[in-house]
Amino acid sequence: MVELKLNSAYSPMLFSVDGYQLVVMPMLTNEAQEQAKADREAKQAETPTEPVAEPVADKPKAKRSRAKVKTK
Repeated sequence: MVELKLNSAYSPMLFSVDGYQLVVMPMLTNEAQEQAKADREAKQAETPTEPVAEPVADKPKAKRSRAKVKTK
């Protein structure tokens, strides 16, 4: 009896039995590519894009005049 853990058609598969583990990478097929593309599109549609705020121009700093102090 083997325990099989599978997430999707394009992700690696883990077989484990009696302390042994074997990871198998799937072959690249059209079905796997289509599922990966559909998953990516669903994930992008799921996360709303927030509008990026435009940077506000910094106000120029006022120039300070240096009054000469007279010492006696």
